[in-house]
Amino acid sequence: MDNPNTIIQNNNLKNMLSKFRSIIGLLLLSGLLSVLSPRFLTHSNLFNVLRQTSLNAIIAVGMTFVILTGGIDLSVGSILAFSGAVAANLAHNDGSATVAILMGLVIGTILGLLNGLIVTQGSVPPFIATLAMMTMARGATLVYSNGQPITGLGDGFYFIGNGYIGQIPFPVIITIVALLVAYYILSQ
Repeated sequence: MDNPNTIIQNNNLKNMLSKFRSIIGLLLLSGLLSVLSPRFLTHSNLFNVLRQTSLNAIIAVGMTFVILTGGIDLSVGSILAFSGAVAANLAHNDGSATVAILMGLVIGTILGLLNGLIVTQGSVPPFIATLAMMTMARGATLVYSNGQPITGLGDGFYFIGNGYIGQIPFPVIITIVALLVAYYILSQ
């Protein structure tokens, strides 16, 4: 017969492994990649990976709030694209990164609010409402940009995407701030 303390300890270990399996998998994968490529765990590569994933991490922060409330939003990528296209065009034509960014944030907020109103006031299921918004925002982006990339955005936009504060890429700093704000809101 097994000792009850041993059974409890085994269950606790199983629960802990189950709870942290994603992190354990990430650590194992990182260990394998660092053995296969000596440049994987370098300072420059790690910051490059963090910069590349920063946009998805910021979107994930917003999606966390949506999912925690039992909702779903399929339109975030398309709204981001449309807001970004408008902001990029303003920065290209006007040269002011601040005005362009504020306008992009306003457009994203309005489209997100419209999604919320359609779901709450119109009693449309979130999947349907955000699927429709995704299609409309994607189409609006293509029409607005004529299907062409928008270039020549100026130094302000360049810094946001490629700048550094000290040795840390600026997008990583924005991501850390977003994560800290979300943590504070969710913990209070």
